[in-house]
Amino acid sequence: MTVLKQQMQKAISTNPIQDMTFRGLHWIEASAGTGKTYTLSSLMVRIFLDQYYPHQVIATTFTRKATAELKNRVRLRVEETLAYIQRHQQLNSVEIAAKIQSETDPLFQQVLKDYGTRMDYARRRLRLVLNQLDELFVGTLDSFSQKLLREFAFESGKIERAELTEDQDLYIQQLIHDVLRDWIQQQPQYMVNHLYVQNLLKPVEHYTGLVRDALNFSKQQFQKVEPAECDLGKLEACITQLLNIHEHDLEVMRRYCQESPKYFHKSFLTKLTDVCENFMTWSAALQTQGGMSFFDAELQPILLNLCHLRRKKTDFQPTTQVFNKSCPEAEQQLILQHSLIVAIDALCEVKQDLDEQLKQLTTYLEFHIIQSVQTRLPQTLQQQGETTFSQQIRTLAEALQGQQGQRFAQFVQARYPLILVDEFQDTNQDQDDLLAKIWRDASRVQSGCMIMVGDPKQAIYGFRGGDMLTYNKAHADVRQKQGREYTLMQNHRSVKALVEVVDALFQCQMDFGEQVQYTLIQAGSRPHPDLIDSAVCNPQPLRWIQLGESDVEADQVAWKIRALLNQSAQQQLYFQQQNSIQSLKADDIAVLGFGHFALEQVKQRLQRMGIPCYKESKQSVFASAIAQDVAAVLTAIMDPFNESKVKRALLTRLLGFNLKKLIELQAQSEGLSRYIADLDAIREMWFEKGFLTAWNYALNLFQVWTHLVASQSLDNERVVVNLRHLTEILSQQSEYYQGAQKLYHWYLRQLQSPSGKDSEKERKLSGDHGVQLMTIHASKGLEFKVVFLLGADAAFDVNKGNLNFSLSGTLSESILEQSRVIAVNHKHLHEQAILQNAARNAAENHRLWYVALTRASHRVYAMLQDHAAQSDSGLAFWRGQGDAIFEHALSLVEQPLSQEPARLVEQSHNHKIDMLAQPLPERQFYPRTKTSFTALSQHQSHAPVLQDDLVNAQEHPDSAADEINLNALADQPAVTPLDWIKLNFPKGTVAGTFLHSIFEHINFQDSSYWNLEIRRRFKNTAPQIWQELKEKFEQAFQLSTVLEQTFAPHYQAAAVNLRSLFQAAAQANFKADELQQSMQRVLSSLNYKLLSGIRLHDQSQAYRQQWRELFQSAQQDRSALMLFLSQFERYFTELDDDSFILFFEQEMAQIAHLASPEQLNVESIFQTALDGLLDEIREDILLNLMHDWVHDILVTPIQADFVLAQLGDQQYLSEFPFYLSLTDAPLQIRQIHQLFVEHDIVMSDFNEAKSARYLTGSIDLVYFDGQRYHIADYKSNFLGPDQQHYTAEAIQQNMSQSSYWLQAALYLVALHRYLNANMQAYSMQQHLGGASYLYLRGMHGQMEQGVYHWQPDIEFVEKLDQILGYFEQKKTA
Repeated sequence: MTVLKQQMQKAISTNPIQDMTFRGLHWIEASAGTGKTYTLSSLMVRIFLDQYYPHQVIATTFTRKATAELKNRVRLRVEETLAYIQRHQQLNSVEIAAKIQSETDPLFQQVLKDYGTRMDYARRRLRLVLNQLDELFVGTLDSFSQKLLREFAFESGKIERAELTEDQDLYIQQLIHDVLRDWIQQQPQYMVNHLYVQNLLKPVEHYTGLVRDALNFSKQQFQKVEPAECDLGKLEACITQLLNIHEHDLEVMRRYCQESPKYFHKSFLTKLTDVCENFMTWSAALQTQGGMSFFDAELQPILLNLCHLRRKKTDFQPTTQVFNKSCPEAEQQLILQHSLIVAIDALCEVKQDLDEQLKQLTTYLEFHIIQSVQTRLPQTLQQQGETTFSQQIRTLAEALQGQQGQRFAQFVQARYPLILVDEFQDTNQDQDDLLAKIWRDASRVQSGCMIMVGDPKQAIYGFRGGDMLTYNKAHADVRQKQGREYTLMQNHRSVKALVEVVDALFQCQMDFGEQVQYTLIQAGSRPHPDLIDSAVCNPQPLRWIQLGESDVEADQVAWKIRALLNQSAQQQLYFQQQNSIQSLKADDIAVLGFGHFALEQVKQRLQRMGIPCYKESKQSVFASAIAQDVAAVLTAIMDPFNESKVKRALLTRLLGFNLKKLIELQAQSEGLSRYIADLDAIREMWFEKGFLTAWNYALNLFQVWTHLVASQSLDNERVVVNLRHLTEILSQQSEYYQGAQKLYHWYLRQLQSPSGKDSEKERKLSGDHGVQLMTIHASKGLEFKVVFLLGADAAFDVNKGNLNFSLSGTLSESILEQSRVIAVNHKHLHEQAILQNAARNAAENHRLWYVALTRASHRVYAMLQDHAAQSDSGLAFWRGQGDAIFEHALSLVEQPLSQEPARLVEQSHNHKIDMLAQPLPERQFYPRTKTSFTALSQHQSHAPVLQDDLVNAQEHPDSAADEINLNALADQPAVTPLDWIKLNFPKGTVAGTFLHSIFEHINFQDSSYWNLEIRRRFKNTAPQIWQELKEKFEQAFQLSTVLEQTFAPHYQAAAVNLRSLFQAAAQANFKADELQQSMQRVLSSLNYKLLSGIRLHDQSQAYRQQWRELFQSAQQDRSALMLFLSQFERYFTELDDDSFILFFEQEMAQIAHLASPEQLNVESIFQTALDGLLDEIREDILLNLMHDWVHDILVTPIQADFVLAQLGDQQYLSEFPFYLSLTDAPLQIRQIHQLFVEHDIVMSDFNEAKSARYLTGSIDLVYFDGQRYHIADYKSNFLGPDQQHYTAEAIQQNMSQSSYWLQAALYLVALHRYLNANMQAYSMQQHLGGASYLYLRGMHGQMEQGVYHWQPDIEFVEKLDQILGYFEQKKTA
C-alpha cells in the first residue's frame, strides 16, 4: 500500500455533516440505506449558513423524481433548523454548552457550536435563505447543461436556440436508413444480394438499439474498424480448378469407392459417392457463373455440398470421419491427393476466408453506421432547430476548450461557486469532463467547492453510459488534488439483524470488481418496528429458499407470500413498535427480478390466488381485448341493420351474450329486432346529442356494468377500468372529431396503431396497492419491508450487450492514464478485450444484486434455482458453493412448500360507516303564493311594482342575481394582486351564474373532466362570456402575436409536402368546393395531431404551475412565454405527414372532375387552418387557467382542515331546490330584522311580502363533512383587485351590505326542515351545521381567504323557524 493511500485512508471522515468545510473537493461514499438524502439536506443548511446563498449553489442528481425529492427535503431541513434556532434563541452560554452535549442531531449540534453566540444572526440568515430557496437549482446534469447554455450564451460562444427533444429515435432511424442506403449503393449488387441471403444485412430496426447505446459515448472512444476487401481472385482460381476436373478423374474415384469401401467411414463414402455421381452436372452449372457462383442463390448450394464433403455442416470445421482404421497411410495419402479432394479442400479454405471477410465487412458496416450517425445527428438536429441532452453536454464540452473555454469556466464557477453532484457513480465521461473543467481545474480548486456523492456499489446503469472507469478516474483526481473523503457507515433502512447478516455475506467477497471494494456497515439509530414471527423478534432476516428440480419458482414465491399473509391473519406475524402493533399486509412485500418475464409469472399466480399485486403496465388501452369489444359495439351502432355486426356486438363482454344465448335469441319470434331498434335509436342520439350522451345511454340500456361485474372473471376490474378509460378518451376526442363517422374511424385507427402515449397506457387498478413487482433496476432508491429476489443464483451471460468495453494500455498503469476503448461486440475481438468486457459486465451484475439485497427493511427471501448449489452467479457469488456455502446465525435455508397454502381471511374489526347525503324530498308542495331571498333583500334593484307583487317573481332566478360588484375598486393598486383570471373574469349576473353552473356539473374529486365541462358550459350556456374573456385575454397578453411568431414557421415546415400536394391538386380539374372541403378536413386532422401532442405534453403539477405563473399578471415577460412555448416545437418538427398525404389522396379519389380547373386559394386555406390551430391553443390556455381557479376553490380550507375536494359523490347535493311553507298570517318581516339585530348582525330593511305563503329558492351546495350537514353559497362578487379585499372581515362586511346573512339564515332553516322531515333521530344540535360563503375570486388555497363560515346559535335558527311558521290550508265543508 502506498503512502498516499495510507494517508487518504486515515483522512476519511464518517461525519460529513459536521466535518466538511466548503472549499475545495469533497468525496462522499454513501452505501445503500445510509441516510444520504438526510446528509445532503443537512449539508445544504450548513452551506447556506456558513458560505453561500441559494442562487450560488447547484445541486444535481440522476432523475427528475430524485431532484424533486431532494429540493423538498432541503426546504424541510431549512425550516426545521430555523424552528430549532427560534426555540433555543434565548439560551445562555452554559445552557448552550449543555445542549450541545445532549443534542443527537449532528446538524443541530454543529449549529449550536458555530452559532451559539450568534443565534439571532443565524435566524435572520435562514429566514433570508428560506425566502430565496426557490432560486436554488436542483436538477439533472442534463437540465443543468441546458441552463448553462442559455444563461451563458455569449460567454460560451454557443447561442443555443434549439428546442430540446428527449426522443431522438425517429432521427436515429432515419439516419440509419440514409447511411444504409448510401452504403448499399456503393457495393456491388452481387455482394448486397449475398449479404441479404446470408442474413448479414439487417433491417433498420436491428441497428437502432446498437446506435442508441453508442450515442452514450463519444466518437473518440470507439475502436476504429477498417473496411474489409474480399479477394475474389482466389475464388475464381478455385472454381477454375474445380472445372478442370474431368470425367476420367471421377471414374477413378468411383471405381476406388466400389472396390475398397472398407477403407472409408460410412458417412464419408455416402457423400463422396454422391459428389462423384453429380459432379459433372454441377460443374456445367458452375461454368456459367465462374467465381460469381459463390454469390448466386441457386449455385451456392452446389458449392456448399462440395464443402460439406470435407467440412462439418455445424461449425465448418474439418471432418474427422473420413477413413476407417483399416485404411493404410499410403492409401489415405493417395485419396487426399486426388484432384477432386485437393480442389474441394482449396474451395473450403477460400470459403472460410471469404466468410471471415464478410463478417469483417458487416462489423465495419456497424461501425460505419455508428460513426455516421454520431456525425450526422448533431447536424440534423441543428437543421431541425432541435437538440438532445447528450448533444448539449458535448456542445458545452466544445465551449470549454482553449483559452475562451477557460474564461467561460471561470464565469460559471464565479456565478455558481458550489456544486453538489449526487449519484456520481452514474455520471458518464462527457458529463465528468464538463464538471472537471469548471470545478476541478487544478488552478481553481480552492476558488469554489465541489461535493461528489455516490456509491460505486450501486452503479448499475452502464447501458445508459455510466462507467466505473469514469468514477474511479474522478476519485483518483480528487485524491491527487488533496480532496477530502467521507463515508457513511450506518444503515438506517434495515433492522439491525438484517444489516449484520447482509454485511457478513458481503464480507465473503469484498472485491466487487472494477476496483469497487465493499466497506463494512453498521446498523443505524433510526427506530424500526420489530418483525415478530411466532413470538420471536426479527428471526433470521436473510432466508434462502432452495428450489428442487420439480419446484416452480413463481409458484413457490406466491405460496410463500400466501403463507406469510396467513401467519399475519393468525396474528403470528406482525410488526411491533412499543405498544403499536401492525399486521403484515401485501403492500409490505415486494418481488424483484432481473427481467419482466419471471415477474409476469409471479403476477399471474398471485392474481389467481386472490392476492393483490401491482406491476406497472406498459400496454396501451387500445391493445386490450375490451377495446376490440368497444369497436364491435360502435360498429353495430354505426350500421345497426347489418345483422352480422349486431351479432358480433352481442357476443362482446359489454353485452354479455354467449353463443347459446345468441342462438336462443334468434329462435324467438322477435329475434334481433329489438336490439336493432335500440342500436338505431342510439345512433340517432349520437348524431343529435353527441357521443357521450349516446354512449352512456347505451351502457345503461344494455346493463353493461352489470354484465361485466356478473361475469366473475379474474380481470373484471381491469376490463371496467379500461372501458371507463376508453369512454373518457372517446369523449375527449368527440370534441375535435365532429361527427360520428370521423370519431368512429379515428377509434379504428387507434386500434391498428396505438400511439404509445402515457395517457393511453392502462391505468392502475384498486388492487394495485398490493405486492409490488418490479425489476431490480426500477427498485433502486426504494424500500420495502419484505423482499423476494427471483433467480438469486441464475446464470448470467457476461458477454451480452451490443458494445464491448475494454481498456487501453495495461492495468498496471495509473488509472488517470487509462482510457476506455469501445467496439461493436463480436466473438472475433481480441481475447483481452473480450475478457475485460466480461469482467466489466460481471462486476455490474454484482452491483445489481447488491442493490437488490439492500432494498428490504426487515426480511429477504432469495430464491435459489440451482439445486446442486454449484452456481457462482447472482448472490451465489458471495454465498459460495459446496462445503464453503455461507452460514450465519441470522441466515436460514427454508425448504420449498409442497402445496399451495389455504387462504385465511383476517377478521376486520373496523366497520365502515357510509355517510350519504339524504335524497331530495318526495313530498310535493302546491304553493299558492311564494317569495324568495332575492325578492326580500332590499339591496337588490327592482323595478317599481305594486305591493305584494314580489311574490310573483320568477321561481328560479339566476344563481348570481343577488351579487354586488365593487367596480370602483378595480383600478386601485394591489399589494398582493389577484391572478389575472380572477381579476378579469367578467362581472355580473350572467358571469356569476356561469360559475355556479360549473360547480353544479363537475366531480369535485375527478379533475380529468373539468376542462371538457368548462368548455361545454362556455360554448353552450355563456358564449358571450367566453367571447368577452377571450378578448380580454388577447388584449392583456397579445397571445396571437406570440403564438404566430413561435409556431407559424414550424407549421409551414411541417406541412410543406401537403402544401405542394394541395397546390398540384388545385391545378387539376377538380371541383373547387369539394376540393377545398377535403383540404380543410386533412388540415383539421393535422391540427388535431399537433394539439394532441401539446395537450398531453406533461401532466405534472410542476408543469401546470409553470403555465399558471406565465399568466398570473399581464405584466409577465413575453420572452419567458416564448421560451416556454418553444418546448412544443418538437410536435411540429417530428410530425410524420405520410398519413395525412394518404388521407388527402383518398379524399381526391372521391372528388368529381370538371372539364377545366376552378380557382382555389391554397394559401388562404392554410392560413385559415393555422389560425384555427392557434385559436385552439389560446382557448386551451384559457381553459387551463379556469381549471386552476376551480382547483384553488376546491382546496381552500372552509372549516379547520376541511376542503370541498374531500367530498365524494354521495356527500353533497348541488343546486338543492326547496319550498318552505310559511305561516298563513302575513310574513313578519320586521320580526326577522329584529332577530338579526339581537344577534349583532345589522342589515338594511327587508322588502315586504305580505301574501307570501311559500319561500322558494335553490341552495348552491348542501354538503356533509363527516359530522354535520352544511350549506354553501358561491359568490363571484368583485370586492377589489387585492387578495386583502377577500379576508374574512371584508367578506362579513360585504355580507351585511348584501343581506347575505338573511340568505344564509333562510337556507339553514330550509335545511333544518328538510333534515327533520327525512332523517331518523334528527337532532339540530348534532346534525345541523353552518353556512359557508365562498367568494370565488379570493379563494387561492389558503385559510381565511375568500371564505367565511357562519355557525349561528341553535336558538337563532329555532326562533327564525318559528317566525316563518307553517302554512295550513283551510278546508271547506
